[in-house]
Amino acid sequence: MVDRIHADKSSAANILQLEVIQHIGLEAKINKSAKSLTSFNGTTTVTIGTIDLDVYSPPIINSQTFMVIDEVSPYNGILGRPWINKINAVTSATHQKIR
Repeated sequence: MVDRIHADKSSAANILQLEVIQHIGLEAKINKSAKSLTSFNGTTTVTIGTIDLDVYSPPIINSQTFMVIDEVSPYNGILGRPWINKINAVTSATHQKIR
């Protein structure tokens, strides 16, 4: 279980912090590949690589690819449009819910 995950319909990628991957002991499963990510404010971050993990959002379990970063963030991860589209969800910023 990973807490502090943000569902963000404006994010084109699913993102996880390196610290989370290390905590759950899956650092060896990271596919090393550096790519740059640009945030909405224009800052650029270089990824460490990607990792495929199962995401459980009741009642659905599906595999998602996450980009792994080693940056300070208020969230442990971001579930972006790839995840939102795969589970056919609709987001509501007003209610901060996913349905």
